[in-house]
Amino acid sequence: MPVDEALVIGLIGLVAGTLGGLAGIGGSILILPALHVVYGPLLFGEPDGRPQIHHMFMAAAMTTNVIVSLPASIQHYRAGAVRTGLLPILLPSNAVAILAGVWLSNLMHGDILKLVLAFFLAGYCVWNLMLIARPRRRSFEGTGRVERAGPSRLLTCGGVTGLVGGLLGLGGGFLLVPMLQLVCNVKLKNAIATSSAVLCVTATIGAAMKMVTLPQHGETIRSAVLLATVMAPTAVIGAVAGAKLLHRIPVPTVRVLITVLIIATIKRLAG
Repeated sequence: MPVDEALVIGLIGLVAGTLGGLAGIGGSILILPALHVVYGPLLFGEPDGRPQIHHMFMAAAMTTNVIVSLPASIQHYRAGAVRTGLLPILLPSNAVAILAGVWLSNLMHGDILKLVLAFFLAGYCVWNLMLIARPRRRSFEGTGRVERAGPSRLLTCGGVTGLVGGLLGLGGGFLLVPMLQLVCNVKLKNAIATSSAVLCVTATIGAAMKMVTLPQHGETIRSAVLLATVMAPTAVIGAVAGAKLLHRIPVPTVRVLITVLIIATIKRLAG
């Protein structure tokens, strides 16, 4: 990989890692559209004869998610923000669902997956914009909020987010955070931290399955590993920094940053 290309890929890892640490969403919500921009006609040119390259990008992004979530989870755990009591139900339900999502993604053409991803990211941006515009009604610490994290609610959160995350290669954190808030009434701070902890395990499982199934799409494991390896060091730096900044930067500011970056890259997915 040329130096200039490696530097750009490393920058993607840094930004994605920082956002993953800040919001507990996993880095691939930015990595996937960003890779399509980088390997588009304006930069390094998407390789000819690789119509299924999106599957390779998914494998690389999901692998990087593991790198992003691990240091972020450690920081959240040290801060006492991870709701460990929720993990016995969230982890297995999310793991099984993410395997099902990856299996479904392997039945679809890469171009179709790109369009589906663009649709979901557009919806995510609309949701974020609504939250930004809405008057802030609860503090980041969630003072006065009472959890309703029963088994059925946790199974719903883990299953839905795992299925969507595996299908789109996003890990599921971008959905798990708001679902833990809305369905289980978990405080935002704890939802972000717990989501990051779940991704440590489930992203590993999903990434492994996506990697080993790449040959059926005409893509190589080596290509995905190379991309993930270049992104990994900067993603770790960003994840650690993001997890620390989580407790210092206002949540609306985080939402604005994520939304702006996604909107800037989403056109390439739909193009």
